[in-house]
Amino acid sequence: MAEISKEFKLLLLINVIVALVYGILYTLLPNIVYDLNDAPYFDNHFWRLFGGVLIGIGIITLLGLKKGDWDNMKLFVLYAIIFLIITGLINITSTIYITRSATNLIFHWLDNVVIVAFAVLDAFFYMREEKK
Repeated sequence: MAEISKEFKLLLLINVIVALVYGILYTLLPNIVYDLNDAPYFDNHFWRLFGGVLIGIGIITLLGLKKGDWDNMKLFVLYAIIFLIITGLINITSTIYITRSATNLIFHWLDNVVIVAFAVLDAFFYMREEKK
């Protein structure tokens, strides 16, 4: 059983915190998030669904971190990386076809930066752990 490096554990813990914060906001407070970021569209069901997915990813990652075993954890990390890549692509391309207010553009690009940063860092550490 391979142990996860301390740096990767810290990164995954930060992933968990961000996923749970976004997940809780989108699941429990979607109307407030909608009002704050001046989103062009609002569908309460899908915002809560997305928040639930983020909470699920956060909980699974937290459980994997508790075990600390790379062999059991790597499939979940790969899933999270693929999720981040797909979400990032959708977010970036939506900039082209959705008209947004200045406020929403700021929130939208902040989300994009967070998604791309985590995708790149997670992928880097994933490949590093696989080489061990």
